[in-house]
Amino acid sequence: MKPIRIFLLLLIVFLFFGMVSILTPDRDLSIAKGFSVRFPSLKRVLKPADIEYANIASVLQQKRSDTDSLVRMAKTDTLKRPDSSTVKLVSQPLDYPADDKSVLYPFFRELDKSLVSNECIHILHYGDSQLEGDRITDYLRSRFQAEFGGSGPGILPLGEEAYRLAILSSVSGNWEKHNLMGTRYKNQGSHPYGPLGSYFRFASAPEDSTAAIQKPLEAWITFRGKGISGAKTDLYQRCRIFYENYQQPVKVSFYNGDVRLKTDTLLPSRSLKECDLAFPDPPTSLTIRFTGTGSPDFYGICLDSPSGISVDNIPIRGSSGLEFTRMNPSLLTEMYRILNVKLLILQFGVNVVPGDLDDYTYYENGLYSQICQLKKLNPGLCIIVIGVSDASRKNGDLYETYPCVEKILNAQKRAALKSGCVFWNLYEAMGGKNSMPSWVFAKEPLASTDFLHFNYTGARIVGKMFYSAFINDYNEYILTKTQ
Repeated sequence: MKPIRIFLLLLIVFLFFGMVSILTPDRDLSIAKGFSVRFPSLKRVLKPADIEYANIASVLQQKRSDTDSLVRMAKTDTLKRPDSSTVKLVSQPLDYPADDKSVLYPFFRELDKSLVSNECIHILHYGDSQLEGDRITDYLRSRFQAEFGGSGPGILPLGEEAYRLAILSSVSGNWEKHNLMGTRYKNQGSHPYGPLGSYFRFASAPEDSTAAIQKPLEAWITFRGKGISGAKTDLYQRCRIFYENYQQPVKVSFYNGDVRLKTDTLLPSRSLKECDLAFPDPPTSLTIRFTGTGSPDFYGICLDSPSGISVDNIPIRGSSGLEFTRMNPSLLTEMYRILNVKLLILQFGVNVVPGDLDDYTYYENGLYSQICQLKKLNPGLCIIVIGVSDASRKNGDLYETYPCVEKILNAQKRAALKSGCVFWNLYEAMGGKNSMPSWVFAKEPLASTDFLHFNYTGARIVGKMFYSAFINDYNEYILTKTQ
């Protein structure tokens, strides 16, 4: 082929793809199911994207051993005055409405009381899928229990097989989950989901569904500790089962391995009931078996201790934090009272990001109304809102922060401070804009390749940074008291 023809062919090809780049949008185009193509824009070809990932050197230092602690106190001791060096600058401090740190003093006083009382205080850590598998919460629990006492994982779903860092659960196959996220918005506030946003019932096995004579139903759940060194999660001292809404008795038996510990009957009731069992020694493997002609609504099982702190991990997959007003307020109030809940940590936002809107006033107003509802249930309840983490999308061969992330973050902060709650800026703690790629591409990755979720190593660092900010302000509170 003559050189002129080769030149003309290349020119035609260049012009063709140049026109395609001008006329087609700069995004993935779906060709078939599961297959898409992208034509780079002419601007991107002539001037490739210049994206600088955040420097997270200070974050990586958090992987070292824990250094942030309150001044050690025995349960029978009075408060000891800390050295002024105990209170220090942290990487990302807590934000308070009008800079009033006394907003958390009611909870700080409850922590003081826990050191000398025989009451167990519960901290409920609500969030979306970012918390699944006990991520972040596990670290907070271990630190709170090391400092203030207590043991056990707290309240767990009864009827769900789940993986957690220090405790595993396995279940029979005939449990049915009724989930807050699976319902419509009608009858708002009437659904009896309890503090977990769900409830469970056991049902007949499939082969018994056509039986002419109704047979007793059976179901079971087993909890096994993983024996992690230093963890107190599997050293719980009591078990409490919360249920209601059934008119026939159900037999329940508790086993430690093959040894039966107790047999009891769940009493028929249309109101909230509790079945409990104390352990002289923490069980190595706790199995609970239920037998009856029908199932109550089970709101959860609480594995904790009679005193100290319990930090409960409550991930609600798909939630944006706007669903609390869909729960029955009377039931939620009663459950919070029984569990002695003194602090809520709300960590949402990941599920809001994909919308990528220009304005998030709707989200600010919605979150504000949710917080107001929760505070109305218990006027003495303290609430900390953790802002959305960085989330990235692909831009050519690089990754960049979604434009909406900072808008969502600001909406969360305004809602929290306006409602008199504390706010912690996780986005800035991570390193700010374009920090998620740095977490994903770290030598030891700290987040998954979906550029949304932390892995266990990264979640532990998030827990460390939050706890550092929290305990620093608690130490400052102790200094204020003792001066």
